[in-house]
Amino acid sequence: MKNKRINYLKNTFLLGLVVLTGANCERDLSDDAVDATFSKTGEVFTDLPVGMGSNFYFPYGGSKPTAWSVDNEVSYKGSASMRFDVPNADDPEGNYAGAIFRIDGAGRDLSGYDALTFWAKSSQGVSIDEIGFGEDFIENKYIATITNVSIGTNWTKYVIPIPDASKLVQERGMLRYAAGTQGTGGLGYTFWIDELRFEKLGTIAHPMPKILDGVDVNETTFIGSTSTINGLTETFNLGNGSNQTVIVAPSYYTFISSNPGVASVNELGLVNIVGSSPLDSNMNPIPTTITATLGGILAEGSLTYVSLGNFTSAPVPTRDPANVLSIFSNAYTNVPVEYYNGYWGGSTTLGQDDIHINGDDIIKYSQLNYVGIQFAQPTLNATQMTHFHIDLQVQNANGLGNTINIKLADFGANGVFGGGDDSEFELPITNANLPSGDWVSLDIPFSSFTGLTSRAHLAQVVLVSASGITDILVDNIYFYKVPTTPTIAAPTPTLPAANVISLFSDQYTNVPVDTWKTSWSSATFADVTIAGNATKEYSNLDFVGIETVNNQINASAMTHVHIDVWSANFTSFSLKLVDFGANGAFGGGDDSEYQLNFPAPTQGQWISYDLPLSSFTGLLAKQHLAQYILVAQPTGSAKVYIDNFYFHN
Repeated sequence: MKNKRINYLKNTFLLGLVVLTGANCERDLSDDAVDATFSKTGEVFTDLPVGMGSNFYFPYGGSKPTAWSVDNEVSYKGSASMRFDVPNADDPEGNYAGAIFRIDGAGRDLSGYDALTFWAKSSQGVSIDEIGFGEDFIENKYIATITNVSIGTNWTKYVIPIPDASKLVQERGMLRYAAGTQGTGGLGYTFWIDELRFEKLGTIAHPMPKILDGVDVNETTFIGSTSTINGLTETFNLGNGSNQTVIVAPSYYTFISSNPGVASVNELGLVNIVGSSPLDSNMNPIPTTITATLGGILAEGSLTYVSLGNFTSAPVPTRDPANVLSIFSNAYTNVPVEYYNGYWGGSTTLGQDDIHINGDDIIKYSQLNYVGIQFAQPTLNATQMTHFHIDLQVQNANGLGNTINIKLADFGANGVFGGGDDSEFELPITNANLPSGDWVSLDIPFSSFTGLTSRAHLAQVVLVSASGITDILVDNIYFYKVPTTPTIAAPTPTLPAANVISLFSDQYTNVPVDTWKTSWSSATFADVTIAGNATKEYSNLDFVGIETVNNQINASAMTHVHIDVWSANFTSFSLKLVDFGANGAFGGGDDSEYQLNFPAPTQGQWISYDLPLSSFTGLLAKQHLAQYILVAQPTGSAKVYIDNFYFHN
């Protein structure tokens, strides 16, 4: 496990309300039950650690390992207390204090208690980030934590209610804490804890559990998507009448799905969409709702899904990572991003950047008018990049005239918005280029963003619904440069050799080819190696003929022709197949041919064309294939690389 707590529980649980309670100074030792399978001792620290063993203190990664000690000079009661020296933010040994206290050996049966209590004071008024119990660096099943714990300079008693004590029959995590210097300007301080124990107070009442912060959430989803139910808290009324909210681990809850055949949920609150929503008699989808109970009490909040069935992911990017600055993509390491959901003043957009479908992360924006993605700390120097890429899928009906605008913003040399040296440009993408329900890969040259006078300090991508487009999915947002030659090899074919007739591929045994450039071709040809892989290079290409006249191919049992193509500058690409007919000679009266054209192919990455032979409608036969003609524009200046040229079924 990675024992690091820089953000502590911020990204795992909702921050809870902390309420402290005063009490008298009498020591109330808990009674031990008899014949317990595991120790029922409630005391954790009185004047010394109680029953903890010799190896019980485990610091978090990045924390100062010597922050904790036993102080024999300061105590609330008795002769000693636990001392926590929170270091300065620039301490080379660790920039915060944080650790767990785990019993060295078997756990304890805490099912007879209802709270962890302790007395605490500090060298100055501070707010401790987290204090709780249940973390053991093994399963961490039953963590309960209070956050932003206000500690003053006088001894005060604190109470952390146990969400469901019946779960704690073999608990090893007696205490967890994390304390930084965010509220002290980076300056260290000391706080003390004494009389740390689990107690049966009998005054903790009215538990009010929540999931999803108590909100009823509705989502449209697909088979294969996963999500984790968060916002898990429980609020208790304490003996003094105040309320205290505890951040609760999911294993305390019992999660229930109204239709496990659509959405299953495990004890960690992980939801898996496993099926499509059934339809009612009016052919409307029947939603599936996830609810939860804690200690038999129904939690406030729910998650309702409508599953639309199988999902088609956006195309997986194949560009060389060395040529990419990625904002959002599972295919690359993303640059630091402040947020993907900048709903600035006036924005009506709803969104989430944590949709997980079949291992892929996708952003979903609903009710879009505009939304900003910001990466200003630090800004990006994209001066070496040539293009902006984004994959978009419009989910609502997309009528004629609907437009989505893409804005890129540069914050200038001072790196701040509105500093006087900003530049930006907003480019419209029309309905004709965004068919509803399909992924569209947009590769936009920076030259199209004419008002973007600098890209040395890029900081924002803004999506604006100019009209009509309200619900979109987004993936693979990145800047890239188009190299003049490929730096990575073409994708490796995976088809069985028995199903392939190969003209050229390192993966297969190739048939004899008469020539890779006929005498009547308009191109320059060379055999080259790309990342250790043999590749064919055509420069100054207009058209080139490849021939197997003396070794004609019978592809009658094949269903497809495949070719991998790469170019930094082509604007169109075509492939023509020519069959010489039964007499085996060109112009013999029974030859046939057909050419497929591909306008505006993606530049600077391998394109795998896997083409049904049935698409070559003018190719009347395929028993005597003898010529294969490649055509590209711009005429006479295109440079094209090819690999993995084969027929298959």
